[in-house]
Amino acid sequence: MNRSSSRRALATRLWPIVVLLVIGAVACGSESGSKPIDETLTVALPSFWAETLDPSLDGQPGLQYHGHLYDHLVGVGPDGRFDQNYGLLESWDPGTDASSYTLTLKKGLKWHDGEDVTSADIAYSVGHYARADARCAVCPVLAGVLESVETPDDLTAVLNLKSPHVSIMHAFGPVAGDMPLLPAHGTSSESGIGTGPWKLAGRVAGESIEFEANTEYWDESRVPGFARLKLVLAAQPAARAEMLKNGEVDMTVLRPSGRPWSIDEPQGDVPSVRDAGFQIDGPKYVNTTVMRLFTASESDSLNNNLDFRKALTLGIDSQTIIDVVYEPEVAEIAAGSALFSPLSDGYDPELPAYPYDPAAARVALEAAGYDGETVFIFSAPSYGLTELIQINEMIADNLSDIGINVDILSSGYTDILSRHSPRPQQFDDVMPAPLFHGVNYQTWPDILGGIKRYLTSDDSALLTYHDLGRGDRLFEELSAIVDPVERDTRLRELNREMYEEYWAIPVVWRHEVYGMRSDLNGWAPTNGTASDLRLETVRGVATG
Repeated sequence: MNRSSSRRALATRLWPIVVLLVIGAVACGSESGSKPIDETLTVALPSFWAETLDPSLDGQPGLQYHGHLYDHLVGVGPDGRFDQNYGLLESWDPGTDASSYTLTLKKGLKWHDGEDVTSADIAYSVGHYARADARCAVCPVLAGVLESVETPDDLTAVLNLKSPHVSIMHAFGPVAGDMPLLPAHGTSSESGIGTGPWKLAGRVAGESIEFEANTEYWDESRVPGFARLKLVLAAQPAARAEMLKNGEVDMTVLRPSGRPWSIDEPQGDVPSVRDAGFQIDGPKYVNTTVMRLFTASESDSLNNNLDFRKALTLGIDSQTIIDVVYEPEVAEIAAGSALFSPLSDGYDPELPAYPYDPAAARVALEAAGYDGETVFIFSAPSYGLTELIQINEMIADNLSDIGINVDILSSGYTDILSRHSPRPQQFDDVMPAPLFHGVNYQTWPDILGGIKRYLTSDDSALLTYHDLGRGDRLFEELSAIVDPVERDTRLRELNREMYEEYWAIPVVWRHEVYGMRSDLNGWAPTNGTASDLRLETVRGVATG
């Protein structure tokens, strides 16, 4: 698989200079100033989520439905990293301690109705997302840190925070965030007026939503390739695949959203769609799965023992598991230490996946003093990855092969939550080594969220790190590094340090897969999220 290894270059302290720059026309795969062909691009989706045009009343997946109307303030390229070619901000300056951010809009931006985009729109949007009844994923993060917004001129807004927050700008981008810019002058939150590459043309509740190309879009290289876009609702994956094969739609998601778990179809109808001559494509690194070690901070837990953690890690045959469970376009083995991926600060492409070495695992198990205790694995599907049930069974077989007595506990995540959330946690009946393999989840809009959630003693943390005091110090240290290049350098060091600690076991980098007509090209969705589809980049050949 193609992994991004590009890094930011530093010219000054300011973040706009620090961001990774990618030439827009190359990144989007389209010629500057090209005109849309007079056809409709039709895409089938498994859900419209809240089916609202107000992002504050929806979660991030709802951007698949309404996100085509809007732009995010912070630009992110197709590789999932900051790229100022894409966002509405020309620059942002965190100041000396990341407690007051100065945001500067690009010049000449227009709303779909022709009105100028101004700093008043930033002030309105920030207030709209920070209100008490907002439902978007990062709305509570913004509400928790926002003190006030100033607008010294039409292009400048200043976000004053209650305390320093070096990661807050991630919340205004499409990978971690779900707060695109909204118009202060809109007649209502359902106006559908945006700055994005598509304009609202009409919708039928529970059936479809239609857009027309914004031919005056501010980024000429991303004026849509089609004159019209139509999204249709089709809940069942088999039905969506058939719609693609018989020509009803041009693209469709192939994941089995809303479908009962099946060992045979953990990623929908990928083989049949591929065999029928369609392309398989989509955003990469949308989910990361990790085996977490509950009670690792407790001295009487086997998970506190380095040799035991090493035995677990070297005893799991992740590559074979992936080869058996997934089609090749759907997933790849996760590399480096847990938390880090090709999207994140601190990612090191030179750090390999942990090797499968059962002989070394048995040696480490003996060194740990393992004496046949039962190791419990909590097994639950999470975030739509129903195949985790099958994977956990294969992991249990791997660990049994190196001499560990394993028992699988079929669970729902609410049961697991009821165990790790209380203080003290409720794992006495499954000691001395409770394990849980699931999707990485964080409430903070960058890798600091993972550190806080898994490594620290925070009241909301999972307490899955063997040295919570060190985790607390790391979070405090990294939260104080305003310079993103300096922070990335420190995170790279941490990635290598933690690689040798075997503190958690990365297993799968899971991609989002679409089937699409073989004559379509140029699609550049954003890696790291299933929501920023950028369907304006899809190009085709006119058939009329």
